[in-house]
Amino acid sequence: MAEPGTLAPPAAPRRDRWRPDRWRPDRRLLGRLVVGWAGTLAAAHLFRYGLRLPNLLMVAESLAYLALFAGLLSLASMRAWLFAIPAPHRVALAGFVGLVTWGQLVVKSRDTFPFTAWTMYARAEPRRLVEYYRYHGVDAQGRAVDVDPADEFTFVNSAEIASRVKYIGRPATTPEGTAGREEARTRVRDLLTAVAAAYNRSHPDAPLRSLEFVHYAWDYRTQPLAEVVPSPVLSIQVTPEPAR
Repeated sequence: MAEPGTLAPPAAPRRDRWRPDRWRPDRRLLGRLVVGWAGTLAAAHLFRYGLRLPNLLMVAESLAYLALFAGLLSLASMRAWLFAIPAPHRVALAGFVGLVTWGQLVVKSRDTFPFTAWTMYARAEPRRLVEYYRYHGVDAQGRAVDVDPADEFTFVNSAEIASRVKYIGRPATTPEGTAGREEARTRVRDLLTAVAAAYNRSHPDAPLRSLEFVHYAWDYRTQPLAEVVPSPVLSIQVTPEPAR
């Protein structure tokens, strides 16, 4: 008796994910995507740079995101999933993706939190400068005094003070008309008032009569440190507290 032949298992149908019919762009949907991309780019540029000329790096990065989203929406299975969810959910998803993209383009995580930027590689500094700030005062006897906030606010870590001062100092030194400049200068003035009051409490015999916030910018590639010129930002006149 002949042995039965071995039957091969039925072959599963081959799924070709790269078939042309799986990549059919929806022009209407892509048109909406382009409108959303343009709005997100404009909002990010206004938030980061104000009414300046377009930043080419930001535009190039946004074009990469546009190509990524367009590729995803050109996939038929992705569109099928997207249109299968309720319309309010699609709106919420689109808004969330737009905000995440906006935060990624702005790259100012402290200001855009919780929509922060996630960068794989460090970004080059636009200016190769070492920036720092000093406080120059004049006491009641007319003597020049260098004031250090870390000596007056001993309950706060000096690194934390320096970080906060740099955060408000940079926008305070931008050209007039720049977004956030006046608000930053108001914060610097409040800081000077607090520093002067603390100094006067610890130096009652020689209180300050004025205090100046000075900005230094050192281009370490081409400029010797001794040639760094101070740039006054603003100063305040200090009113002595009445004796108690």
